[in-house]
Amino acid sequence: MSKFIFFIVIISVFSCNSDSVVNDNEVLEKITKPKGIFSSSFGNELALDNIHTKGSLIRVTWKDIEPKKGDYNFSKIEQLLSALKSRNLKWSLAVLAGGDSPQWLIDEFGVDYFTITSIDKTIKKIPKIWDSKVNQRLELLAKALANSYGNDTDLELVYVPQMTSNGIEGHFNGVTDTELLNAGLTSNNWVDSVKETAKIFAIAFKNKAIAVEVHDIMHDTSIPSKIMNDLWNDESLNHHVGAAIWWISGKKSYQPNLIEALKLFPGDIYAQVIGRSDQIERFENNDYTTVFSQAKEIGVRYIEVWEYELVNNTFPQEFNAFNEYATTAFE
Repeated sequence: MSKFIFFIVIISVFSCNSDSVVNDNEVLEKITKPKGIFSSSFGNELALDNIHTKGSLIRVTWKDIEPKKGDYNFSKIEQLLSALKSRNLKWSLAVLAGGDSPQWLIDEFGVDYFTITSIDKTIKKIPKIWDSKVNQRLELLAKALANSYGNDTDLELVYVPQMTSNGIEGHFNGVTDTELLNAGLTSNNWVDSVKETAKIFAIAFKNKAIAVEVHDIMHDTSIPSKIMNDLWNDESLNHHVGAAIWWISGKKSYQPNLIEALKLFPGDIYAQVIGRSDQIERFENNDYTTVFSQAKEIGVRYIEVWEYELVNNTFPQEFNAFNEYATTAFE
């Protein structure tokens, strides 16, 4: 199916290891998927006042919103959401897990974990996503979030939490393949578990676009490729689980095999720019605007730019052009 076409079908969703049940006769409502320029954060609310801003990402950590097992506190979401609501803007939600998972998950609930030293030299305990107890708790978290925000028409995208270095991106930056293999990570247990988490969030947020961030795992493109294609081709999920890339830079040398896989991917693609435009070395030919040409080449419908760009209105013509492109190219 083309990235630009959406069909309404009957949904019958199942989760391979969860107890979720969806009525076979339930009709999935049409999903309004986000498109255009969003801010990746807004510590400075001026980012929200830029005329090119369609909405913003809200990020929270799992440990902050469930500090005690079963005790949910969404005050941080509410605090950020108020700034968006007052401006009639849309929003996306990312709950960071991985090293930002609550400590009780390991200490009290007994989830198996491994220790990594991340790229910033921080030591983190990473719960093993292939321990079935992790997705048991993520299912309850997804339901609690959906109960609060599933009917909010301004919420257009929900990211799948991942048991990785930063808890949302699908990779272990700075961690060697040997460390991952010694922890017990395999292609099969990673693919199966991430797909299960994605299904859990798709079931909970049945009328929202869902995104799984993809990176090469252990230098293997087949792993993220299988995750995103299996989820998109799963008829029970009705084409509302797409792929996200929080590393778009215009460069063709970074994860080149995954870039090619994304070009062939028939589903929705959501992106976040790899850095600020003043970090010129992070972009192809030191040119920030190559982000937008690469986005069109891959078929990206939505880009989160760093708030720096919107506060300073660094590339207004390019922001406007991408918004116009996304409006025309995508439903």
